[in-house]
Amino acid sequence: MKTIVLFLTLFLTQCTSKQNETINTSENMNKEQIGQNQQEYQFKLKKVTADSRCPEGLNCVWEGQVEMVVSVYKENELVEEKELIVNSQTTDKNVTWANQYSKKKITFIGVLPKRVKDQEIKESEYKLVIK
Repeated sequence: MKTIVLFLTLFLTQCTSKQNETINTSENMNKEQIGQNQQEYQFKLKKVTADSRCPEGLNCVWEGQVEMVVSVYKENELVEEKELIVNSQTTDKNVTWANQYSKKKITFIGVLPKRVKDQEIKESEYKLVIK
């Protein structure tokens, strides 16, 4: 099984905000539209390639990260696929990249669910979080 790498514990706490927009990575992979109509860009979590985040309930030396492939669509046409590495050092870089496609100001990109000790996360359970 492929593990997923992304996201600080600090950011995970922020992901529980009601303001977060999520993308479901189930088989039909819903797209999250940034804007009100089909002429706006859509972000879709294509695949999580690695997850080395520190599980809740453990004390880790390294916070870990998630590596994922995000697809950007406009009018149902693929514009770009980008591999994002999400951790505390890459937040600004990832937000800058996403903001080129959004009229709304994006301030955060992450992934849910949180990792928990001795619990495996299925690929279909991952969701892209855009705030």
